[in-house]
Amino acid sequence: MPKYADPVERRQQVVAALYRVVDAEGLDAASLPRIARELNATTGLLQKYFRSKDELLLFAQDQLTEELTASVRTVLGQEGSLQERLHKALCAIALLDDAARARVWLAFAARAAANPVLLQRHVEGAREIRDLCRHVLEAAGLDGGEAVGLAALLDGVTAQRALEPEVMTGEVAERVIARHLERLWGST
Repeated sequence: MPKYADPVERRQQVVAALYRVVDAEGLDAASLPRIARELNATTGLLQKYFRSKDELLLFAQDQLTEELTASVRTVLGQEGSLQERLHKALCAIALLDDAARARVWLAFAARAAANPVLLQRHVEGAREIRDLCRHVLEAAGLDGGEAVGLAALLDGVTAQRALEPEVMTGEVAERVIARHLERLWGST
């Protein structure tokens, strides 16, 4: 790793290394020295950007939430029926194209259950995504309260995708989500 780099780019590199370590070894293994080794850097270099593992975890969780929210906004702004756009957005949220990222999400969710600061960030991100889904459902003349059920479905799909990707393949998950939306749209 070069000694000098753009700070924004460097933080992104550290987060990517964190994700790789978490995916391969779990969140407990993701110490600053371990992440530094993943980057072929020193712990001191990492500490220029993140003073502690907790600071890095908060930043990384915020990044993951921002990525998911941006994906949802992009998909919802595309052409197509509301049902098609919501289906694509829900598939993006469930990380169907990235089982490794689903494992990272699950590790962060588990850690949030015992860490009030991570929990607050997790809840804020989940609320923002639920609000986007509620808006689409209401625009389609459906019960916006179904956004909570959709979030629960996605949490389950994502967790199973992380834990049993051979069972909950991307294709299976896509069909599960599509069937649920078909039932919602058919209830009008």
